[in-house]
Amino acid sequence: MARSFDYPLIFGVITLSLSGVINAQDLGQEKAYSIGMDADFDSSFLIGDAKKIDITKFANGNPILPGEYNLDVYINGTWYGKRQIEFKATADNSPASTCFTAKQLLEYGVKAQVIKEQLQLASDNCEVLGSWIEGAFYKFDSSRLRLDLSIPQVSMQQNARGYIDPSVWDRGINAAFASYNANAYKTFNSEKGADRTNAFLSLNAGANLASWQLRHNGQWNWSDGYENEKSESDYTAVNTYLQRAFPQYRGVLTLGDSFSDGNIFDSFGYRGIEFATDDRMLPNSLAGYAPRIRGNAKTNAKVEVRQQGQLIYQTTVAAGGFEINDLYPTGFGGELEVSVIEANGEIQKFSIPYASVAEMLRPGLSRYSLMLGKYRDSNMDKDPVVFQGQYRRGVNNFVTAYGGIQASESYKAATLGTAVATPIGAVSLDITHSDTDFENRNSESGQSYRLSYSKLISPTNTNVTLAAYRYSTEGFYKLRDGLMAQEQDEQGIGSAYIGKQRSEFQVTLNQGLPNQWGNFYLTGSWTDYWHDQQDTKSYQVGYNNSYRGVNYGLSANKRVVESQTTGRREDDTEYMLTLSLPLFTGKNPANLNSYTTTDRATVGVTGAVGDRFNYGTTLATEYGENPSLSTNAEYKTNAATLGGTYSVSEDYQQVGLSARGNVVAHSEGVVFGAEQGQTMVLVYAPDAQGAKVNNTAGLTINKSGYAVIPYVTPYRINDISLDPKGMSLDAELDSTSQRIAPYAGSISKVSFSTTAGKAIYIHGVNLKGEPLPFGADVYDSKGEHVGMIAQGSLAYIRTHNLFDTITVKWGADSSEQCQIEYDIRKESNDSNKNMMMLEGLCHEL
Repeated sequence: MARSFDYPLIFGVITLSLSGVINAQDLGQEKAYSIGMDADFDSSFLIGDAKKIDITKFANGNPILPGEYNLDVYINGTWYGKRQIEFKATADNSPASTCFTAKQLLEYGVKAQVIKEQLQLASDNCEVLGSWIEGAFYKFDSSRLRLDLSIPQVSMQQNARGYIDPSVWDRGINAAFASYNANAYKTFNSEKGADRTNAFLSLNAGANLASWQLRHNGQWNWSDGYENEKSESDYTAVNTYLQRAFPQYRGVLTLGDSFSDGNIFDSFGYRGIEFATDDRMLPNSLAGYAPRIRGNAKTNAKVEVRQQGQLIYQTTVAAGGFEINDLYPTGFGGELEVSVIEANGEIQKFSIPYASVAEMLRPGLSRYSLMLGKYRDSNMDKDPVVFQGQYRRGVNNFVTAYGGIQASESYKAATLGTAVATPIGAVSLDITHSDTDFENRNSESGQSYRLSYSKLISPTNTNVTLAAYRYSTEGFYKLRDGLMAQEQDEQGIGSAYIGKQRSEFQVTLNQGLPNQWGNFYLTGSWTDYWHDQQDTKSYQVGYNNSYRGVNYGLSANKRVVESQTTGRREDDTEYMLTLSLPLFTGKNPANLNSYTTTDRATVGVTGAVGDRFNYGTTLATEYGENPSLSTNAEYKTNAATLGGTYSVSEDYQQVGLSARGNVVAHSEGVVFGAEQGQTMVLVYAPDAQGAKVNNTAGLTINKSGYAVIPYVTPYRINDISLDPKGMSLDAELDSTSQRIAPYAGSISKVSFSTTAGKAIYIHGVNLKGEPLPFGADVYDSKGEHVGMIAQGSLAYIRTHNLFDTITVKWGADSSEQCQIEYDIRKESNDSNKNMMMLEGLCHEL
């Protein structure tokens, strides 16, 4: 027993007496390392068979054995993430070393020019670090599985935080996909004694081939009306276009039916060609803004979002508050029209002012777009050819200049403006001049002046997100207004019937209160028109806070529409109180929710069971009468997300079904996903069925070894990680994390290597019953290295061979080798026994 204790103890003394860190300095020689002095050890100080252990591998410090390691990588002391690093054996008993590719070094932030110079000299793509960069070296701490790269600062890019070299971006594989969101519901009206059935499908499909991306967005609607109405079915193609990214210009080329860039002018639909910058290619420290829609549904409702009359988004929501933050890009200016269609047929409508803030660009940074194509609007017959050019440039730290032109056969407009950083906020001022020609009356010219302001006042935590005022003279037309006026002029309709905007004011204010007193917000929009009978004002003011887990809010919404001609005034004001408190927490959370308005009160429960199933139920009354009950549930499978709704009241009953998901076709087959996809990652991990994909809730590897992550952040480093919990114990992941920076819209593939087979622990002893030498190598019958003898004379192997003979070697002579036979065929039939513990007698050769 004493000898079995001595081996690991002595071995540990040798190990601890050496440096725990390998300093691998590249000196331009064949070696990938250089240690100041080699160490020689006299094995006569060891006891018994320990003398036979090959200790030459320790001459240069704590040895690195060949193989792949999952390491924490640090670049000049900054953590870069976990990476799978392979170390290869050398020919002179030195520690194993690793090499680096140009792509790796660019990803680490090395200057591209440094790599290009060395690529002209290096014939192999994977070289030792010192061959790429003079003075660079790495240190490997085996005890902490940490790899530190030291690279001279002069060789590193001086980029903004979050910068990733475009050469690292991944364009993905050739693949096709179809993302869908399908809903069907049936409503029975007790008063009319009839029912109505409606179904719709939102489709986003495409194919990626050789760096080009084909995209199609469409909406299909079908309805079967009451007794006197016929069933109707129609399909609307929103967009169909081909696009390709050109990172050297920070731009995207688009061909087909799409929406123009709305950086300066309002966005509009076109059929043609556009080349525009994509700010998503900028690092986080330089990038921008995205819209969001909030509202409240009284019942299980359908929500439609339109831009210039074009349906661009459609979904169903449960009763209560909802938020939409996943609109497909449709430009950065204009107005979004939102319709909430309740289960009882009632329709709520409201508009979201959607305009860019006063943007300051850094010095030397530019944003541009060029578009040529036919104007596309479903509400108009005219489709003239339109050219549009827009440009914005950061002049210095204080001034950004911008301008643009629009031109068609009978309409022209030009904008010139500047944005200035002042001590009191960012202010932009621009003027737009337009000329509009008509067939039956004189041409009209006019100007529009716009002043915008944006500021975060830090001392008071006041965020003025947008304050913008526009005034337009009587003869000014925006492009859409001008084309519509021309069309009506051709039909003999005078200008008095055309609503030309005269002035508009928009403001959004958020005020954080001190001492955890919550948050106050205010939004408003005021609009009037020349020669029009209708002026519109809308306001929203609210307060939100939480106390001991209870979230509550107060809000007031007011909308005023006045007719100058008839004197008619519509004034709609709604006050709302919302409450939410947790009923359960942990893995199966649930919340009690309530909101009360001047004419309606609701109370409901929402919750989730695990990460796949969620549910909700709501009870509502109007003025204490006409109670209604709404329920909804949704379950996420690996292939699709399925849902159902049911509502009932004295006047109606409604039932609905929904399904959404994604189908990806690639060279190896077809993969189904539970969420709609945009920029996607196809994960491949053979034999890892059941492993959890941490990037998406409820997503696991299927039986074919695939899973689809439906959305990742384009042009950013994304960590793709797997959790082996849930997968078979007959396989193990060689690594659990990888990183990738995909192009927008790409379908990238990330492969995880796995080792399949039974896990076997063999406690081996020699014929005398003594433990085997610690550190001895273990080989299978094919001569492949499968492990080492660890402490306690244990050998761990994973193999498909249910019976085999392994060879243990601690020297070159046959007397320094022995073999162990094992047979687990009987144990392998036990499904509950996935880890085999065996005793083995090692016979001498």
